[in-house]
Amino acid sequence: MRLFEAFVAHRYLRTRKKGAFVRVMVRFARFGVALGVFAMVVGMAIGNGFQKEIERNLFTATAPFTVAHRLGEIPDTADALRRIRATPGVVAASPFRLEKGLLKLSDAGTPANPVQVVGIDPTTARRTSSILEQVRPTPVEQLREGEILLGKGAADAAQIPVGATVAVVFVRLDVGLSGFQPRMMAFRVAGTFESHISEYDKNWAYIHIEDAKRIAATDQAEMIGVRTQDFQSINAVKGSVLKSLGGGFMTHDLRDQNRQLFSAMRLEKWIASALLSLIVLVSAFNIVASLVILVTEKRRDLGALLALGATPRQIERIFELQGLRIAAVGTAWGMAVAIPFCLIADRFKLIQLPEAVYDFLTYLPLKLAPGDLCVVAIFPMAVAWLASRYPARRASSVDPVNALRAE
Repeated sequence: MRLFEAFVAHRYLRTRKKGAFVRVMVRFARFGVALGVFAMVVGMAIGNGFQKEIERNLFTATAPFTVAHRLGEIPDTADALRRIRATPGVVAASPFRLEKGLLKLSDAGTPANPVQVVGIDPTTARRTSSILEQVRPTPVEQLREGEILLGKGAADAAQIPVGATVAVVFVRLDVGLSGFQPRMMAFRVAGTFESHISEYDKNWAYIHIEDAKRIAATDQAEMIGVRTQDFQSINAVKGSVLKSLGGGFMTHDLRDQNRQLFSAMRLEKWIASALLSLIVLVSAFNIVASLVILVTEKRRDLGALLALGATPRQIERIFELQGLRIAAVGTAWGMAVAIPFCLIADRFKLIQLPEAVYDFLTYLPLKLAPGDLCVVAIFPMAVAWLASRYPARRASSVDPVNALRAE
């Protein structure tokens, strides 16, 4: 009997003899659903694109997670590196130290700028940080003791050329003849790097790890940066690393440090999708109106069907199927336009973004997710089914005797 209901529903929507106004309203309803589906798909793709691009930039610019010791410095850096590199899932590991200081040209009266100084091992640092792939004019592997690498933004702002000598005042105290004095060192600028992330380009600098050890008066690293095969394996690798190192060690994950940022981005994505879904809800009124008018036009036909033995539930299903068909066609139209649009726009970077808005994104990323597409496909169908319930109940309550007598 379901074949009978589908056949009648199809004939009612495809009729050409009369009901031109109903056909126009059905087309408007389909177009409204298609527009809503298109907007939801593109909106979700934009949310996914921004989140994935930010994650990619953060997780490749620096190591996805770092290993540190709870008591401060790593007791035996060489042994810890050996154990970490032997852990399955670890792609690379590199030791480093962090220092805060003030940077200025040693022979100029310019004001000092705050800087985050990272002491790195030049032979392994590039494997854990994509920032160091952009060092100019010489590669990071040629960084020697007494040299420093500056972000291009910081170097341009302070007009510091490559080869110049800069002074760095570290947030550490030395005991001198006049009492406590800040520790200071001079460095030659060996090159600059450009990551297109203003936080790094303006506020970070790299020196040789041996210089950092001398500044801290130690022979050990402070932390070890670890890179994994992919983002999804970070949690598993972290557990394996901690197990191989034994007690006393802890890890810091970039996702934990930026949890609020990622949570806010996910919330914004779903809020934007909910607002765009209002387009589908508005089209539901067109579905209701078109089906109500169709019930009125087909009152005699409905009376005849009921008189011939059709049940009220079958009549209900006829109009429910009509609502679902309207939504299905509109959803197909919207998906057929939105999915190729997102794929092409993302592949060829068609929508450019001004540099003043995002310094690390030059185009609008559009990333599709199968789960999001399923949600977008189901939502209009559910709305259409709910919208068709009222006209369906109204059609099933038609009195066949009165309907035939009225004609």
